[in-house]
Amino acid sequence: MTITATPAQARAATATLGRALYRGLWRWHFFAGLIALPFLLLLATTGGVYLYKDSLDRLIDGRLLVLDQPVAAGDALVPPSALIRAVTERHPSATVTAYLAPAAADRSAGIAIRDPDGTARTVFLDPRDAGVLGDRADLAAPMMVVRRLHSLIIAGDIPNLIIEIVGGWTVSLILTGIYLWWPRGRGGQDGGGQRGGGVFRIRTASRGRPGPAGRVFWRDMHAVIGIVVAPVIVFLAVSGMTWTQVWGPAVRTAATDAGLGYPLGVWQAVPVSPVPTSALGDTAWTLEDAPLPRSVAPAGSGSAMPDIGIDRADTIARRLGIAPGYKLSVPRVPDGVYTAMVFPHDLARQQIIHLNRWTGETLIDARYADFGAVARLTEWGVNVHMGQEYGPLNRLVLLIACIGLAAMCLAAPVMWWKRRPKGRLAAPRQVEGRVMARAAALMLVPAVIFPVMGATMLAALAAETMAFLIARRRHAAT
Repeated sequence: MTITATPAQARAATATLGRALYRGLWRWHFFAGLIALPFLLLLATTGGVYLYKDSLDRLIDGRLLVLDQPVAAGDALVPPSALIRAVTERHPSATVTAYLAPAAADRSAGIAIRDPDGTARTVFLDPRDAGVLGDRADLAAPMMVVRRLHSLIIAGDIPNLIIEIVGGWTVSLILTGIYLWWPRGRGGQDGGGQRGGGVFRIRTASRGRPGPAGRVFWRDMHAVIGIVVAPVIVFLAVSGMTWTQVWGPAVRTAATDAGLGYPLGVWQAVPVSPVPTSALGDTAWTLEDAPLPRSVAPAGSGSAMPDIGIDRADTIARRLGIAPGYKLSVPRVPDGVYTAMVFPHDLARQQIIHLNRWTGETLIDARYADFGAVARLTEWGVNVHMGQEYGPLNRLVLLIACIGLAAMCLAAPVMWWKRRPKGRLAAPRQVEGRVMARAAALMLVPAVIFPVMGATMLAALAAETMAFLIARRRHAAT
């Protein structure tokens, strides 16, 4: 005989399953937060500071970066070779690697050098008279320290890989957080009959218990702020993946192979070396793996053919319309090239130029418009992530998101502490396997998109399954 559940029984069963799924996702959300929150707090604080890199650089190192008097329209500028001579007189044992053109009329020029011990250093000069303003090690620049802290690359490759894992878990935190926040039929109505409590409004009291000391205040602060900043945090997590060790290079390679990255046809038209463009230092995400071209001397020119020199290379680059603030790298090997590149706030003015050191021929002149669709989208994402694309409004929105993220990170442990079983340090209760699998399925999308995070999720799921089986065995034994 078949027994058919009544509508009331079906509704009750659905409600029971819904509550169990809620608990399962709450448990996943708890452990994801346990993994990610310390790092998210670091990312929020360092990211918020780095948004104002230009202003802080000017404030901290203005004596190096800013001229006492801006260059006037009629002022004559010394050529890069004269700046290099002024630097080599002070650092005779250093190797010159690049000339840094002034980014504005009130900005200094720079010569990048490498000390005998391998330290990369920049010497700053007045472009009118080659007067040396001072120097600093590149990795000691305050904003470079902040940037390296942001990625944890300052501590090595393994900590940097943790940031990639955290990026994936952050997406899962947002997905599970949205599920936990969702009103589910209560219409955003709090215990006092006021709409929006805990959904769009932070309550300071619940069911007659006054004051912000109660757990409802911290729960609402975490949830309401979270739902407001969630879209921005997801964007930052995904766009930040471009700098990671596994996901970023994999996407870049796939995009280039599909014709959606840097323009392969342009590079295939010239002889190239096995050295990537990233060997020259910071470059566009799209071009990090692009090989440097080789300089080939004309047939029959012999071994005594002179190099065109940095002054002529600079003239050619400016004639090709490169934006102020560019970096002009000098050849480091006999078949090396002069490379001028600039990546300003205005994406349309991104440009990289490679010149034959023997003839001055333009081997490559690639601009943002030449990149494939994936590369253009990614470069846009990078620019927005760094607060550069839309000026002050871009930075303000991201700063608010960083402050919100920091507030959520601080509210979460307080909320848990007030909600935990009295006298115990306990996670949310486990749920049975079927419900646990449904909860894990909600995080399947970020696990597939970000495989490093997916690997850690499988490890967490295995540990959770083992803990569930052990707990069930103990329960059966009693």
